Amino acid sequence: MTDRPETTPNYRRNAIAMMCDSSLFYMAMAFIGTTTVLPSFLATLTDSELLVGVGSGITRGAWLLPQLLVAGMVTRLVHRKPVIVGAAWFSRPILPLMALIVWRYSTTAPTVTLALVLSFLFVLFAADAVVSVPWFDHLARTIPAKRRGIVVGGGQVIGGLGGIGAGALVRYVLSEGSRWGYPENYAVVFGVGGAFLMLSAVAISFISNPECKRDPGERSPSLGETLASLPSLLSGDRPFRRLVVVQLLAGFVGVASAFYILYGQRALGFGEGDTGLFVSAQVIGSVTAGFLLGYIQNRWGPLTHVRIQIIVAMLPPGLALLAGPVAGISPAAVRAVYLALYLVLGVYMGGFSWPFFNWILEYARETKRPLYIGLMNTLGAATMLAPVLGGWVVSSISYPAVFALAVLFALLALGLSIGLPSTRGAALPAAQEPG
Repeated sequence: MTDRPETTPNYRRNAIAMMCDSSLFYMAMAFIGTTTVLPSFLATLTDSELLVGVGSGITRGAWLLPQLLVAGMVTRLVHRKPVIVGAAWFSRPILPLMALIVWRYSTTAPTVTLALVLSFLFVLFAADAVVSVPWFDHLARTIPAKRRGIVVGGGQVIGGLGGIGAGALVRYVLSEGSRWGYPENYAVVFGVGGAFLMLSAVAISFISNPECKRDPGERSPSLGETLASLPSLLSGDRPFRRLVVVQLLAGFVGVASAFYILYGQRALGFGEGDTGLFVSAQVIGSVTAGFLLGYIQNRWGPLTHVRIQIIVAMLPPGLALLAGPVAGISPAAVRAVYLALYLVLGVYMGGFSWPFFNWILEYARETKRPLYIGLMNTLGAATMLAPVLGGWVVSSISYPAVFALAVLFALLALGLSIGLPSTRGAALPAAQEPG
């Protein structure tokens, strides 16, 4: 594909629609806050750190698990817009419905509310997985390689700026001075997030519907044939296999992500109103990641970005380990440490997936891209166990133990990333060669 946007059909239309979709989606996620708002809310329904970990992990697992099946389906489709748009309109009204459940039943039936919230989140993120695989394939087909970082990063920056306002709103709604008490305050937060998700579905409806061409004489494999080909794909492609392992280890840094807020509230003296402050800090980090994403991708490529992301991933658990000793010295200082923690966490989470996706977009043959993305993401679903493991470590040992474990996972991922090949300035990878 040429890197000149003027030769790419509907470039401007797709770039604007995808940037609007992603920016509105980022804003909505600031209200869900899987490392801030969500674990804080779940902790009002249960005293079990393990269940809080399950709640955090279920969002990632639900998004990753279906992707291999989705990839197998998508590779056989000539037109993929109906899948993207249809799945978006199915999934995104779920969050406003969840807000109503939270409003009505959190105090009268907390256990039922917990079960329903986890179920709604599973369906929401599983259906969004149906959006994501063809979404990234559509990005690869309609946006030139050297413009993808700008489109994705631009959407992230715009969404992040809106997310800063979201953090301020969350801080007010959850504070003691809010006009809404519990559980109405959390219902309002989730409801506003749901409104942004609905707007993102409107935006994504404006993408184009290009025909997906296949290699001459190529037959679309059946789902059974697709699944049967996976073991050989994984065993025969060493660079891709290493990428999967690096992503898994980096993903397991999330063993600690759901417990920063609980540690802050239960051990360091932060209140629920501080949650909004941390949301804003995390979103500012996400905005920073958006700027870095476009620059790093375009200048050095995805491999450098992968390694930078892993190094950044070490910082939040390291700061959490520092927060305990600092708390004994100065409450103001520990607040500064935690703001820095969530700022860096935003950089890490805001840019985590993209360098892995873009490595595949540049490495894999066009007709195989959805399969590579689907396989990587489905295997990556194992990281849904990271917060569950984190909950077990916290309840069995301590909060600092889970932060130290997160640092260890990051170090292992960084070490293994040394063997990954670059997709820039080298010979054509085997996965791209005709065959």
